[in-house]
This record gives sequence, C-alpha cells and structure tokens, in this order.
Amino acid sequence: GAMQRPPDTAPGLKALQTAFGRSVRSATANPEDLQLLAGSEDATVFGRLIDVYRNNAWQFFLTALARTYPVTNRRVGAEFFRQLARDYRVQHPSQHGDLHWIGEAFPAWLADRMAGTGYEWLADLARLEWACELSVAAARRDPVGPESLGRFDTDVLPHLALVLQPSLQLVASPFPIWSVWQANQHDDAAAPVDLAAGAERCAVACVADRVAVYRLETADHRLLQHLCAGMSLGDATEAAVADAETRGRLLSRLLGWAFGEGLVVQVVQASAA
Repeated sequence: GAMQRPPDTAPGLKALQTAFGRSVRSATANPEDLQLLAGSEDATVFGRLIDVYRNNAWQFFLTALARTYPVTNRRVGAEFFRQLARDYRVQHPSQHGDLHWIGEAFPAWLADRMAGTGYEWLADLARLEWACELSVAAARRDPVGPESLGRFDTDVLPHLALVLQPSLQLVASPFPIWSVWQANQHDDAAAPVDLAAGAERCAVACVADRVAVYRLETADHRLLQHLCAGMSLGDATEAAVADAETRGRLLSRLLGWAFGEGLVVQVVQASAA
C-alpha cells in the first residue's frame, strides 16, 4: 500500500514561537506553554530560563519607552512611569523588532488612562514627545531659499505651494505643553505645571540633526497646517485669517521663519482643487 506519513508528535515551529513570545511578554508564564517549550526536559529549569528572557524583554521595553518620553517620565516620576509602562505593555506589547516603535500608541493610551483625573495634559505632552521621535526618524531633504519664489512672476505667487521637510510635525493642545517641554530640558528641579497658561501650538522639526520645538501663534499654526496640506499660499492665507489687512504680514512672517529654518524643500505650482 501507499506510504503513510506518521502523525506529528512534536509541536510545529509556529506553535513554539507563539508559546515563547507569550511567555516572554506576560507577567507569569502559562504552565502549558512552558511544558510545550521544554518538551521532555524539566519545565521548572526551562521556566527559569524564560524568566531571564522575560526580565530582559521588560527592561528593554521600559528603557525604550523612557527614552522616547523623557519629559513625561520626569513629570510623573520614575516609579509611576514604570507602572504606566507595565500597564501599557499589557495592551500594546512590542510588535516590531525595532523598539523605536513601541511608544507609538502611548499618547492615545495615556489619554484614556488620564481621562477625568486632571492630568489630561500628560497625554498631550506625550504627543509632543512622539512628534519629536517621528521627526528624528524622518528623511532629511536639502532646503531651498526664498530666492526659489523669485523664479515666478508676482501674479503667480498666490498659486504656489510649498513642499516642507518630512520631519515637520504639528501638535496643538489646550494645555501649555511647549512650556512644560521647554522647562524640562535641563537638570533643574521641574517647576509645577501652570495649566492656567492655556493653549499652546507647536511645530517640531529636525534641524541640523537636532530636534527643534517651536511655539507658534494661533494664526501661524493654522497657516502652517494649511500649507502642510498642500494648499496654495493665497488659499492657505485666506483660510488662516479672516482679516484681509493682516494676511500679508502673516504670510511674510511665516515664510521668513520657514525659509530661515530650512523647512522648505521645494516651491511648486499648487495642484487644482
């Protein structure tokens, strides 16, 4: 008769990988997973080995998260941050080989965690810190100067659009997150957060290989949002401010800043809406 393949007695590689991953990420290993991994060996001995891997994985996770969110860590204190990291990891275990991405869901998770506590501002502070991470990871492109506008006739200027550095990120908050971030860049004792200082709007960019975090006025931030979305200079300025008399000054100020900081990489004809 035909040769028959004997039934598999050993677990497949996928089952072993799943059991190992689950054991390393969880607070305590599941006995069935341990026995599966140990096979005919002593599961207790194997359990100790898993403990070493689990502790290493946790330390790598905690260190990476603290490096991504140094100001948030400092504001809440190392012990509370450690507890936040543990709880966050339960819901968002690392899915990447690159630990850079483990903090991606942290600001949204923190917003849920802090809802109704009076510490909602921490989530927006974390959003600003994640914007810094994204900025560092983004590609760099050679900037162009304001002379790139001079190639066009004056009547064409309102119909031009800017291509901005990929590292540019915008963050707005009803809380004074720029002030908190700025105050915690040095080793001095962190001052209490004065939430009465109100809303702040930020731009983040990687300039000359360092992260720069700018505080923007409301109109500048709105105009920059529109320009980031690809709107023409004319349309973006009209959408940003109602008062026609201040539009020229607003656009001139923002263009001076954007070109001066090396944030403009190309001037193009705006695509038709």
